[in-house]
Amino acid sequence: MAQKVITVNINVYEQSVTNRHSAYEVNFVNKYLDEGWVIKETIHSPLVGSWTNITFILEK
Repeated sequence: MAQKVITVNINVYEQSVTNRHSAYEVNFVNKYLDEGWVIKETIHSPLVGSWTNITFILEK
């Protein structure tokens, strides 16, 4: 069984002032999902300034 770990940093304040909801498509994760990898676990780190971090543990 193989594993990959991908960490994504997202600036949560890069959005318009009137729209406080955003959706981000993470192309790196999508690429691996298309190749048959499965998300085993996600780890969300607390905000640091305006940045948040999500770590994806993938398994195949």
